Amino acid sequence: MTASRMVSRCTDRKLRLLCLHGMYQDAVTFMGKTKHLHRINSNVELIFLDGPFITMPPILARQSKRPSAAFSKIRHIHSSKKKMEFRAWWRLPGIHQEDSSSLDRDRDVLINFLREKLDEVGDVDGVVGFSQGASLAAWMCSEQACTELHWSPKLAVLFGSYVSSPQFSLDSGVVPDISSLHVFGLNDYVIPAAKSQQVMDIFQETLDNRVLTSVHAKGHVVPKCDAFKQLFESFLTLQNMRLRRNTVEVC
Repeated sequence: MTASRMVSRCTDRKLRLLCLHGMYQDAVTFMGKTKHLHRINSNVELIFLDGPFITMPPILARQSKRPSAAFSKIRHIHSSKKKMEFRAWWRLPGIHQEDSSSLDRDRDVLINFLREKLDEVGDVDGVVGFSQGASLAAWMCSEQACTELHWSPKLAVLFGSYVSSPQFSLDSGVVPDISSLHVFGLNDYVIPAAKSQQVMDIFQETLDNRVLTSVHAKGHVVPKCDAFKQLFESFLTLQNMRLRRNTVEVC
């Protein structure tokens, strides 16, 4: 292979990002939430994962325990349509777990799951997360996660992130040279803006000039406004340029 063809092959590689959904959602749900972003940059490949745990929202769990004549009439109806699964990256103590130590077991399952997925999908440059998925994505950018998962992310896009339990602490700090885009809503009553701000502050402690923020007036959503889409596009374009430059140097 000629030198010019080797350079062309290196520079043709797309930016590959893992996409992690929120709690009680799944990969298909997150694909729907982000569909307005899919075509913004043709040089980006989004890889959507399902969380390893199937859970049920508390309100549905309570309803399912109540006897219902209506339910007994419809439970045997079959449908070819795929049923949505309520998934999570870990289960919450007190709601889905009998005791807090169960979270340690969930963590072990999750770490093994992520290692397998990272091996399966091949080279991945970064991570995109929403809510619980964003909390996990933030942790995946930590020094501790990089050691445990044997990977080295270059960028993160976090929608409504927060610092989670001690099992997913950011105390080890985030990896150096990572670029991040933090997106959160002033009217988010699920994950208050202050919690997302806390995550952003931790990233800024490592490398302030590679941290971008998009604060919108909506709630717990992936914003669709033009201003955010433009920022998202410019962020990915810049990361793609960095990836290609670094790849050419390696080649």
